[in-house]
Amino acid sequence: MKLVYSIPDKLYYIQNFLNYSIYKGIHNSIFKERKNINLHTSKSVWSEKLINNIIPPKRVGVSNYPPFEKLKTLTHHNQFYQLKDIKDITANIHYMEKGAGINWHDDSSWLYGATYYINNRWNTQFGGEFMFTSENGHGYIPVVGNSLVIIKSPLQHKVNPVLSPIVPRVSVQMFIK
Repeated sequence: MKLVYSIPDKLYYIQNFLNYSIYKGIHNSIFKERKNINLHTSKSVWSEKLINNIIPPKRVGVSNYPPFEKLKTLTHHNQFYQLKDIKDITANIHYMEKGAGINWHDDSSWLYGATYYINNRWNTQFGGEFMFTSENGHGYIPVVGNSLVIIKSPLQHKVNPVLSPIVPRVSVQMFIK
């Protein structure tokens, strides 16, 4: 586990978050079973401002799946930033095909948001970067498999549209109250 970037008490970017066998198990279960996973558009669930003039991601909520439960526990108790006053963590698979992204927002209805990247082969030309801005800094975080981004709300952020016509951007999104 390696802390690559942080804005103290706002954003943490951690690479090699899970041990390789757990990461590979999550990766393989999602990619091999993606045709059997009940992915559906986020259009009916999200506000229009999140997806205005952009293709909404496909998503599905996941509960009681042991590798995700371990991911949630390790996210809550990671060595770089202790999440405080946690009552609930939900997990969703986000599956973003070409043109999909998320507009600027701040997740203000949650205490924290966390994105765990699944793609192990992602080219910077594929887009899908996580962009952020705050009074303490701004920038982007690339899609790197087995990496975790934790943000403390509110923090303005977005996901640039995916440009790859072949490879989807896949992540586990956790919303934390």
